[in-house]
Order: sequence, then C-alpha cells, then structure tokens
Amino acid sequence: PQIHYGLIASGNQVIKNKKTRDKLRRQYNALCVEIEAAGIMNAIPCLVIRGICNYADSRKDKSWQCYAAVTAAAYMKILLSV
Repeated sequence: PQIHYGLIASGNQVIKNKKTRDKLRRQYNALCVEIEAAGIMNAIPCLVIRGICNYADSRKDKSWQCYAAVTAAAYMKILLSV
C-alpha cells in the first residue's frame, strides 16, 4: 500500500469513464474520485481516508474492495493513535 495526500473529487454518481476521470484529474488535480463522502463533506468539515480499489473506468470491479477497505481502516487506526 501507498499513502497519498491530496484532493479527492466527490460527487453523486459512480465514475466508470476514463475520459471523465481524466477530466476531473486535470481540472481539479484530484487524486481520485468517490461518491460516499460527498454528502458528509457538504454538511461538516471532515477528513476523508479512502482505500482505492479500481481505476474509475470501464474495467471497474470489486475484486480489490475488501483489501482497500482494510488498508484504509488500518491507516485510520494508526492516525487516531498518534
């Protein structure tokens, strides 16, 4: 696993298109895109920690989802213990 710090593009729809993903990357310098935290971030200031499990393109599948979630949770546990 690698840790990256930066902007996460968040919205209300799953991105499965390479062109859309790349546009968000160029326009906002976003490291990744996600949908789960969009509503929370609009309501309160928060820190979002993501485990990335796909490339947000047409090859999207869930085969790495569990590993990504466990890795993100492990990082959060370390962060909270500091």
